[in-house]
Amino acid sequence: MSSLYKKPKLHAVFKVYWDEGKEKEKSIEEAQELLGKLENELQGKKFFGGDSIGFVDIAANFIALWAGVVEDVMEIKVIDENKFPALCKWTEEFLSTEVVKECLPPREKLSAYFQSRKEAKAGSKS
Repeated sequence: MSSLYKKPKLHAVFKVYWDEGKEKEKSIEEAQELLGKLENELQGKKFFGGDSIGFVDIAANFIALWAGVVEDVMEIKVIDENKFPALCKWTEEFLSTEVVKECLPPREKLSAYFQSRKEAKAGSKS
């Protein structure tokens, strides 16, 4: 599992949301391959470590909150419920946990931030 967190591999998940054209297609394919590994790790478990939140769940919070916000803003779907049902169920469980709700930033603020980034990027192309 540790190989997922080396910069080149995790970087593919982040790139999906900002790449364009053929680069975006390549990034989506690579990101979904990596997400498939996480999907496999969740089979039969509520959280990555079992019944309670552990280090991997905390490290994967990007997928639970941030990725969904960026997907909404960028109007793209990478983490599809049909392709990644265990990961989507984990997201719901993770985000509905009280301690997690207390620690993560509000979705609206993240959405506003990424919307401003999207607009700034679009403006720089003009």
